[in-house]
Amino acid sequence: MAATARQEKDMKEKATRAMNTAKDPLDKLRQQALARGSTGIISLGRAFRIFDDDGNKKLDYAEFKKGTENYGAQLTKQEVDELFGRFDKDGSGSIGFEEFLCAVRPPMSKARMDIIGKAFKKNG
Repeated sequence: MAATARQEKDMKEKATRAMNTAKDPLDKLRQQALARGSTGIISLGRAFRIFDDDGNKKLDYAEFKKGTENYGAQLTKQEVDELFGRFDKDGSGSIGFEEFLCAVRPPMSKARMDIIGKAFKKNG
């Protein structure tokens, strides 16, 4: 098995295990996306556009709830309510695409942060 295929398989398995033990609804949604593979978060972002029934580039609660169901997210109503409240940082009653993606993306690893820091470090 090629390294990338093995890494993909390992990531899916790890996410599936984490999904089954996750207590935090955001972590649960994130792990469900990652269990779909390396493009899981991307497909969740793509799904956001599909959830947006009225095309205003935002999701109201009804669109978000329907979207999580259509995506196959295994979330309770209470978890959907909690996530919507967490994603709607400005309290507008809707979730913008950036609010959604910034919240769903996993945090960067320390190794990746170190590489980024080195890339932007000024010489001298």
